[in-house]
Amino acid sequence: MRWHLPTAVASAALLMLLLLSSASAQRPGQPLPSFELRDQHGELVTNDDLLGKRWMLNVWASWCPPCRAELPLLARAADETAEEDIGLLLLNAGETASVAVRFLEGEGLELRTLVDPDGGERGLESTNDTLRRLRAGGLPTTYFLDADGTLLATFVGELTPDALAERLSSVFGVVWTP
Repeated sequence: MRWHLPTAVASAALLMLLLLSSASAQRPGQPLPSFELRDQHGELVTNDDLLGKRWMLNVWASWCPPCRAELPLLARAADETAEEDIGLLLLNAGETASVAVRFLEGEGLELRTLVDPDGGERGLESTNDTLRRLRAGGLPTTYFLDADGTLLATFVGELTPDALAERLSSVFGVVWTP
């Protein structure tokens, strides 16, 4: 059987959504499940690296239209709230570093993303392993974490400017104007 790109993308999207929705979502008040992943530059990142700062952790994929649409908004919000000690970290859903980097560079986005290494490094978990433990409800999903790694809120779906402003206000107490 020969796959066409739209069919392959649709199949991958369906598989990812089924994988992500196989369990109930991570609940506010729980600590972020532990993970050990590489970013697009090959640097190891774990939960401990997130301590001491509030975070927006965004689960995305380059083939996901709502993910692609919200990334510039998240980047702008993170840049404009950096002095409030809020960071943005992306968690790519199962794509290799080269795929994620090619997309981000093509969009002119300088964002740190956790990815699967191009060579499939032995001994490290895959991003899909982490996503299963997070119990993400779909793509995109944005987790709002406090400085000790506790999940404060989750937003499943594309964040609009108003929805992001409301979350930053209600979760972090930060006024941000889109």
